[in-house]
Amino acid sequence: MLCALLLVAVLILVCVLAWPNIRRAVHDAVGKPAGQGAPGAASASDRSPQTLEGILTLQLVTGEITGPQYRHAMATIAARDAERHPLDVPPDVTPPEAA
Repeated sequence: MLCALLLVAVLILVCVLAWPNIRRAVHDAVGKPAGQGAPGAASASDRSPQTLEGILTLQLVTGEITGPQYRHAMATIAARDAERHPLDVPPDVTPPEAA
């Protein structure tokens, strides 16, 4: 029990001591675009949306459209998709009678 308590105390101490450095690093990184060759950096063509849903999502995130506009557009897309590709539901089959 004492060992577990000591471990928790050490972890808390490490977090408290590291907090200013972590906060400074996050503050410095906010708003800076990822540089060339940085991990997670993608080319502009990789970041551009490839679908209508992706374009709508990008417009919602950037504030070009509102939430209700986004939902209306997605409902329209869903209705169009349901009309073009109706769901083929298997027939209702009743289970055989137990013998």
